[in-house]
Amino acid sequence: MSKLFLSVLALSFSTLVHAQSGPGAPAGASAQIAEGAKLYQQNCAMCHGENGRDAAAFPRPIWGQGQDIKKFQTAKGLFDYLQMLMPFDDPNKINNQQKTSIAAFMLFKNGDLAANKSMPVGGDSTQIK
Repeated sequence: MSKLFLSVLALSFSTLVHAQSGPGAPAGASAQIAEGAKLYQQNCAMCHGENGRDAAAFPRPIWGQGQDIKKFQTAKGLFDYLQMLMPFDDPNKINNQQKTSIAAFMLFKNGDLAANKSMPVGGDSTQIK
């Protein structure tokens, strides 16, 4: 096998492992994803679980296998939902930039956004797998 193929394979595996494991962002993540990880833990984990699954209030997984995030279809769809309804106790509690960071973190965890990337405030047409 070529060195290039093995490098791409290793990078893909690393991205998948980081996307599925642990509550936070990996070392080298964009500032937006790192901020989103912190904001997710502060504002979302209480209902959705530290790892986006198996919480008492909302047991369906948000990202990863059996995920619920796909129903939003795009990054903009996810952002729009967060903007209107989350956090459930007060959607105005966090601003649009913070909600974009949370959406970017969630998309990273689902494997739809590379760790070193960011997305524009308000989302975009990035498809959710």
